[in-house]
Amino acid sequence: MRYAKPIRLAPEAYTNSDNVFHLVVRTHPEVGVLQPTVRDVVWQSLVDEIERPDVVLLAALLIPDHIHLVATPGDGSLVAWMARWKSLSTQATWTAGHWGTVWQRRFYDRALRTPEEFDVVVQYVLDNPVAAGLVSNGSEWRHRWVREGG
Repeated sequence: MRYAKPIRLAPEAYTNSDNVFHLVVRTHPEVGVLQPTVRDVVWQSLVDEIERPDVVLLAALLIPDHIHLVATPGDGSLVAWMARWKSLSTQATWTAGHWGTVWQRRFYDRALRTPEEFDVVVQYVLDNPVAAGLVSNGSEWRHRWVREGG
């Protein structure tokens, strides 16, 4: 019998603060595009995480149907933090009139191995609203953040 290949690295990779990851979470298929007021609430829930010790956020971008994060583990597991944040952000959307789930169960992660790869991924994340046709200049997109010096 063949088993599916695991989609995650070993658990300790997600607790090692030397590792940097590009994470992408899509909205649930039944949700699709987040309404602007819901997007604002989701974004605020992420901003509230910037100073938490269990994750170090380096860059973030929320567009209508997914979010990009560049992060490294802090005091805890990045996978555990992601599960907690997805739950908190979903609960926060209920105050904006959304009901039910927001995010797909799984998320995409990719370990960044070199400083050059990090720079390319951060630029890709920051340019994503332009590539998606949402704005003509990435700095016009308000749900976009990069850590100073990052």
